[in-house]
Amino acid sequence: MDVSALSDRLRRLIAGDGLIKLYGIEVEEASAEMARVSATVQEQFLQVHGLAHGAFVFALLDVAFALNVNAAHDAVAVQWSISQFRSGNLGECITAESRLLHGGRRLMVVELKASGRGGRLLAKGHATAIPVGESHPSGSRC
Repeated sequence: MDVSALSDRLRRLIAGDGLIKLYGIEVEEASAEMARVSATVQEQFLQVHGLAHGAFVFALLDVAFALNVNAAHDAVAVQWSISQFRSGNLGECITAESRLLHGGRRLMVVELKASGRGGRLLAKGHATAIPVGESHPSGSRC
C-alpha cells in the first residue's frame, strides 16, 4: 500500500510502531473500519516445531488491531480472545485483519482473523479497546 494515501494520523502510527519494523510487516489497508497487514514467516519467527510462533501470529493481529482502533482517535486494548487453529510455515505470507464491529463512545469491538497461503484460516477472535485521550470525540477519557 502507498502510505502517502493514508491520513497523517495513520502514517504517524505506522512510522512509530516498532513491531512493523521488527517483523517487516506490510500495511495493506488501514482505516477506522478495517485494517489488513501481512508479513512473511522467517526462520527467526519459528518455534521449536518449525512453525510460525504464536507470538508472531499474535503480533500481526495486534498491529492490525492497533491501526484499526487508533485510526480515528486514541484507544487502548483491554481484552483479547483468539483461537489459533494452525500456524504458518517458513516462507509463508501471513495476513491479519481487524474489522470494527462496534465503535461506541466507551468501547470498541473488533473481529480478528489471520490467514495463510490460499486463505487458509490460522486464527480468529475478537478484541476490545477503550477510546482514551483528548482526540476522543466526547473529550472524556473513558
